[in-house]
Amino acid sequence: MKTNLISKAVVMLAVVMASVMNFSASAVNPTQYVTNNEMTGELITAKNIFRNEDGHLFRHLRYTYTYDNENRVTSKEASKWNSEKEAWVPYFKLDVEYSDNEVELNYACWNSKSNAYDSNVQKTVYELNDSSVNMMLASTK
Repeated sequence: MKTNLISKAVVMLAVVMASVMNFSASAVNPTQYVTNNEMTGELITAKNIFRNEDGHLFRHLRYTYTYDNENRVTSKEASKWNSEKEAWVPYFKLDVEYSDNEVELNYACWNSKSNAYDSNVQKTVYELNDSSVNMMLASTK
């Protein structure tokens, strides 16, 4: 119960962050999107987002997820489709670390010059109470 609640909270937080970051630009010019989830059992291991333009689907974003042995999300990696290279290009990565009384989120954008996630690095720590419910935002950087 405790672990399940933390997992749901972290996944919801990651989804909200991704939605805000990825779809804020589309608010000006709404586009329809189609999602295709890749599953391993009951876990989503990848999510492909396609732009639907007049019935034609175009690759847009791809999210890949990793989990720990308690089925909690430990990493979410996003890639954008580059139509010139015909390949997925890294975009950002969100790592999640769990401890008994906090959840730490580490976010970074891909830096093509260094070929690493070292751009716009941000860290957020959420403190949990005895019921493993998010009590407060402990710190950000």
